[in-house]
Amino acid sequence: MAHTATTATKPGKPDPLSVGSHVFYPAHGVASVAGVESREFGSERQQFYVLELARGGKLLLPTGNVELAGVRSLVSPTAARRLMKKVRTQPDADKTGWKDRVESFTDALRGGEAEVYTAVLQQLLFRARSDKLSAAERRILETARTYFVAEIGAVLERTPAQIAEQLDAPADAESKT
Repeated sequence: MAHTATTATKPGKPDPLSVGSHVFYPAHGVASVAGVESREFGSERQQFYVLELARGGKLLLPTGNVELAGVRSLVSPTAARRLMKKVRTQPDADKTGWKDRVESFTDALRGGEAEVYTAVLQQLLFRARSDKLSAAERRILETARTYFVAEIGAVLERTPAQIAEQLDAPADAESKT
């Protein structure tokens, strides 16, 4: 069934949810739009985007809830290359205690903005090289890493393993971007 969601995004914004496109869904990561389905609930019929998550699984997103859910287009290839370089540079020193860091990082990840989760990843990757991370910081690191690897990999047309390899390479190694 063909469907164009005119209510899914702000006026003047292109709809990132065309069938076959990739999007970023906060709390779920990268997803591809597999189609649009109509479902009946009681006496109402509602349209849903069918999203196939890069980490596995599917979910239905009401077509009118795209903006509310924070779903966005993936970053551009130029932005992806810039973020790949950024994540491998030394971050500014952060003297915040681990509990405050965890709270700040958790809040930052909720928004799903590439620039923000990259900064979290950058901070935790470098901290992990010199300090022991708390269990909560390790979970946040893995979430930020999963978001980064999936989005940057999809944009740059690289496998998650290729992106992960670049993240794990020494910071002074030549970047393959």
